[in-house]
Amino acid sequence: MTTSNVLIISVFCGMQVAASLLFKWGSLSDARWLWGFLGGNLLGFASVWLLMLVYRSMNPNVALGICGGSAFLLSQLALSAVFKSGMTFPQWGGVAAIVAGIVVLAVGKAS
Repeated sequence: MTTSNVLIISVFCGMQVAASLLFKWGSLSDARWLWGFLGGNLLGFASVWLLMLVYRSMNPNVALGICGGSAFLLSQLALSAVFKSGMTFPQWGGVAAIVAGIVVLAVGKAS
């Protein structure tokens, strides 16, 4: 994986995390709902362009697994931390399983 791909994937994940946080934030109040919805969708839709850039230089199955898995994982951790929802021991096991899956995808031989 190139340095460029690592940077693009990092920005993609950051945008996905921010979108998730905005959706949750907007859901907490009727007054913020529209802003959370619009902000979350703006970041989410824009991040797909970055995913398309990664597809150009990587096997799409690997790219989607790494990008989607990483964004999902980081969103879960961010939501738990920011909104203080906490995670149980089995949920931390799920986090470990996702990390293991992303690592296997990343180091596996791509065609």
